[in-house]
Amino acid sequence: MKILFTDNLRDELQERLRQPLPGWQAQQRMATKMHRDSRHRIPPDALHAGVLILLYSGAGQELAFPLIRRPQYDGAHSGQIAFPGGKVELEDQTIVNTALRETKEEIGVSVDSAQVVGQLSDLYIPVSRFVVTPVVAFAKTPPTYQPEPAEVAEVLDMSVQAFFNPDNQSTRQISARGVSLQAPAYLINKEVIWGATAMILAEFFEILQEINE
Repeated sequence: MKILFTDNLRDELQERLRQPLPGWQAQQRMATKMHRDSRHRIPPDALHAGVLILLYSGAGQELAFPLIRRPQYDGAHSGQIAFPGGKVELEDQTIVNTALRETKEEIGVSVDSAQVVGQLSDLYIPVSRFVVTPVVAFAKTPPTYQPEPAEVAEVLDMSVQAFFNPDNQSTRQISARGVSLQAPAYLINKEVIWGATAMILAEFFEILQEINE
């Protein structure tokens, strides 16, 4: 399915995000057993984070967005593909502020709150004990990146259209922190996108498909 970056899409997406969201019904399509088992066991002391889906006009005006590759480190998300974003800090008045601040810090892209069109459903990540809120925004121009090396090994530009190709969806054997598991995944340009990132995208793509029917 080809989705173009247009003002009309922006308006339709903003309106749709004000309505009830698909939530778990869509997220579960890309969920591992770990995510399914922990869905109703969110600890009261869970931390909170905001991530950003930054939409822009890619090649041929196709809808595109950046993902990042985390550096290799001794942590839960070492080397994984993710959205720019991070944990809520005391200075953040809202989760939107968190997502925009972290995006600026991680990939060097400034996004104004006026560019934000809404939020997706919260998602709990058991391995890091974070409740993540995805924020959706439209970039005025294709972004230029200045990644922070300590937090971002690489910025990956992704075309939305590629994710709708059934050949780019599979189940992979994943090894994470010494644990081996079966994970639904998107396979884009030889990148394996799974876990919370894939679950967030599953909900986002269901909404896009609904708008474009």
